[in-house]
Amino acid sequence: MAPVDLSEQPHHDHLHALACQIFEDAGGAHHADDKPFTARLLGPPDKCAGVVLTWLPDTPPPVAAPPERLRFGARWCEVTGAQMRRIPLDRLAERTPGRRVRLAVVTPAKFRQHGRDYPLPDPYLIYSTLARRFRSAGGQAADDDVRELSRSALLYAHDIHTEPYRWHGTTSAGFIGTITLGLPRAATPSACRLFASFNGFALIAGLGHGTTHGLGAIDLPPP
Repeated sequence: MAPVDLSEQPHHDHLHALACQIFEDAGGAHHADDKPFTARLLGPPDKCAGVVLTWLPDTPPPVAAPPERLRFGARWCEVTGAQMRRIPLDRLAERTPGRRVRLAVVTPAKFRQHGRDYPLPDPYLIYSTLARRFRSAGGQAADDDVRELSRSALLYAHDIHTEPYRWHGTTSAGFIGTITLGLPRAATPSACRLFASFNGFALIAGLGHGTTHGLGAIDLPPP
């Protein structure tokens, strides 16, 4: 679709509704903690060029045709085309190899900790959350490697700020910007492989809470 301005529309709620329409069947667990899909806008809300819907497991997604129009609040947007591509879970590490990675958080990201919002890039929460969702999608991750990765991952640098957003009729906030994460030299080779896999998974699954609504979307920043 042609770029449109959705900055004043409740696009987080409507993104979620669209993804549920495409991916959920009548017997789906609508309120599950870890849903097998994510959604995000293509481009910033004020210059949105499309929608990206991601089915996370390697299993085939539900068969569904894309709608002819998308509704974002008062805006109706014509769908002019659709593309599909497959990225196997065991190939995700190829996008982010090595012991250190720099990620761009392009939509507000937050975590839920003890029933409260936690809008900070805590390495333990990042990788323990990614581990749970990776396994839910069918990825293989040994318990010992997950524990080592979650406990030893470091936040080496960040350039972030807090940004508010609206969803479900309320205002919340998350962080956006760049974060650099890594492992110490003493990390085992298996933990390093898992680190690369989880970082690649984050690029399609997002970070934190609300990724089915377009929150926590991740890109690789320019070199």
